[in-house]
Order: sequence, then structure tokens, then C-alpha cells
Amino acid sequence: MKKILPILITLSMLLTSCGITDEQSDKLTVYTSFYAMNDFVKTIGGEDIVYHCIVPSGTEPHGFEPTASDIAKLSKADVFVYNGGGIDAWAEKIADTLPDSVAVVCASEGIEEDENDPHIWLSFENADRQLENIYKAFSTVDSQNSQNYLDRLTQYSAKMDELEKEYENAGFTGKKLFVTHGAYGYLCKEFGMEQIALEGVSGDSDPSPAQMADMVNKIKEDGAKCIFYDPLEGDKTARAVAEEAGVGISPLYTFESDLEREHRGYLTIMQLNLEQLEKGLK
Repeated sequence: MKKILPILITLSMLLTSCGITDEQSDKLTVYTSFYAMNDFVKTIGGEDIVYHCIVPSGTEPHGFEPTASDIAKLSKADVFVYNGGGIDAWAEKIADTLPDSVAVVCASEGIEEDENDPHIWLSFENADRQLENIYKAFSTVDSQNSQNYLDRLTQYSAKMDELEKEYENAGFTGKKLFVTHGAYGYLCKEFGMEQIALEGVSGDSDPSPAQMADMVNKIKEDGAKCIFYDPLEGDKTARAVAEEAGVGISPLYTFESDLEREHRGYLTIMQLNLEQLEKGLK
């Protein structure tokens, strides 16, 4: 027995150093394409999963290309979750090449998509469907923790419903939303607003002087108080338009990335967006 005990201790240390512990082996290893999906996965998975995000914090997911190392990691995952709709086009391409052992989840499955706008999660209704799709996948792959996943979904959906009602009661119907980045189509559709964007969703190039002048004229004609910008892209363009139009600027988060690296969740960001909309549209 004296000889066996040191061997067992050494073996235990080796397993722990390799990350192969009983606790970790019981958890799903989940990879996500970018920040919004990572937050949704964390919300449903909680302590029952280990999660990793491929697109680094502060990085724009549009046009991102994974490395060979990223793809190798995905091949060893239990579950891979991506948004779809074009914002993580690389993930859509890779999904079909992953081993059968990886459960691939397109979180937007079953949602009617706008081909010009991949920011599907900015609608509460869509976000709830995405969370449900993630829950179903986790429950299938890890049935023993199915109730835990369901409980988290139920509790979070209730909180989303409360915030959605705040949006509905804010009186945004019929308002024009002037933005530098056309990323808020789903948000506008859900709450009866009209999005007027200086640039398309991709924002690959700077707007022309003619586009800038046109936006300034529209803002003046409407009597709007401000132009909204995506903090991930910066406020340079918004400031230029605002100066000409004589209005203010306000941030409106797309939740594509953890820009400030503060790990703020979906509800926190959507609450911040509500506050900005109330200031800028009333």
C-alpha cells in the first residue's frame, strides 16, 4: 500500500496538469464564433460547460478569418455555436468540415432573416429564439443537465420579457433612428422605428461627401436631436455629421464584441441602449 499511494498521487497530479479532471470531463466544451453567441452560451450553460470564443475581444467579427489553430480547437469541441446571417460567414463555411463528434448549432435557425442585416440578436424575440436553440442543443448533447439548461433559459427569458416591455412602453413607434452603421434593422422593426443609415452593415469604406451631406439634410428636415453610432466603429463619422447638422451623438451598442472588456451581458447592453434611445429620440 505504501508503494501504491505515491503512484496514485503522481498519476492524479499528471491528470490535473493536463486539464483532465473529473470536474472538467463532466462539462461540455463549447466554442462560439463571436461575443454575442458566447454570452448566450454562457447564459444557458452556466457552470455546466466550459466555453471559448474564437473572435478575440474588441475585434470586429465582420471579415474575421480563423487560424489553423482555431480550426483545430473547433474540431475537438463538443458543441460549436455560431450566429449565421453572414456576420460570421467563416463559421458557416467551417461548420460542414467539422467532425461528426461536434454538434454544430446555427443559433438563428428558424428565424426569418434580413439578408442585409445579420444583427439578428438585437430583436428580443430573435434573441429568445437563439437562446432556445442553444438550450435544445445542450440538452441533446448533455441530457443529464437538461433541467439546469431549461431553468436558466426560463429565468433569463423572464428577464428579457421585462426589458422588452420597457422598450414597448418607451414610445419609440414612428421615430426615425439616424445611425452611422445600418446595424439596427431588427431592433427598429420590433419597436416600430425607421432606421436611416449613413453606411450599410459592413461599413467597409468611408461615406462620400455626398452621403454625408444627404444625412445632414435628412437630420435637419426631421428635427432629430442626435445621430447614433456603433462604439465598435468609433464616433469620428458621427461627430462630423453632428457638427454639420447641429445635433448630438449617442452610442448604440451592437453587442458584436466586448469592446471595453467589461464582460457586460446582453441584458446590460440592451438596458444601456434603451437609455440612449430614450435620451436621443425624445
